[in-house]
Amino acid sequence: MKRRFLNAIVLAFSVMDVTTLVAQDSVQKQIWPEMEIYYRINERIRLYSAFSGTRSNSEYTDGTAGLYGDFFFKPWLEKRRDKTQMTDSSAGYYWWFRLGYSYSDSPPNDKKKVVNTLETETNNSFLLPADIVLQSRNRLDWRWVNGDFQPIYRPRLKFIHNLRTEYLTFNVYAWSEYFFYLNDNSQDRLRIALGTVIKVLKVMDFETYFMHQFQNKQYVAPLNAIGLQMDFYFKNKHYQQSSTEK
Repeated sequence: MKRRFLNAIVLAFSVMDVTTLVAQDSVQKQIWPEMEIYYRINERIRLYSAFSGTRSNSEYTDGTAGLYGDFFFKPWLEKRRDKTQMTDSSAGYYWWFRLGYSYSDSPPNDKKKVVNTLETETNNSFLLPADIVLQSRNRLDWRWVNGDFQPIYRPRLKFIHNLRTEYLTFNVYAWSEYFFYLNDNSQDRLRIALGTVIKVLKVMDFETYFMHQFQNKQYVAPLNAIGLQMDFYFKNKHYQQSSTEK
C-alpha cells in the first residue's frame, strides 16, 4: 500500500510537470516564502502567527501577516492519534477550529491593495488504510479589499502520509482547494499541490511544495508556485511538563 501511494505521488508530479510544459508561455510563475510560529498554551489552545510574501519576476508583489488561535476539542476516536503533525502535535484531536486575523498590503510602488481578513475555519481528520490521513478543512475568509467586502469560501481536502528513514523523518502530501468568491463567481479558482514536510529540529520543520492553479476562462490566469516554508513550535513550560509526565 505504501508503495502504491508513493507511485501515485510520482505519477501526479509527472502529470503536473507535463501540464506546466504545455502551458509554459502563459502560466504565471511565483515563489511563496513563509514563516509560521506556533505556541502551545495547553491541551486545548494554541496560538499561531504567520508571515508570508509573494515573489514574482524577481520582485515581491505583496506581504501578509496574521495572528490566530487554534481550539482543539475531544477526539472522535478514542486512543487513536493523528500522526501527521511531527513536531507540535495536534495528535488525538480529530476536530478543531481556528479563528484569526490577517493583514496584507502591496509594495509602495504598486497599485494599492490593502486586504483585511477575518479567518474562520474548522478542521477534521480521518484515518485511512496504509496510515494515510485525510484532512478536510472548511475555511471562510471575511475579506475587506480596499474597504470592499469580498468573502471567500475555501474548502480543501488533503492526504498525508508519514515516512521515516534511519536519518530522516518527513511526510508527503497532496491537497486540492477550491475558492468560491461569494460576491463574484467569475473569480472562482481551483488549486492543487504536492509537497513534503521535513523535521529539521525538535522545534522546527521545513516545508516545500509545488502548487498549480487552473485557468478559469479569461478571468483567472493559470499559475505555478513554489512554496518554501519554515515552521517553529514552542510550548508553555507548564504544558511541556505535563506532556512529559504523560
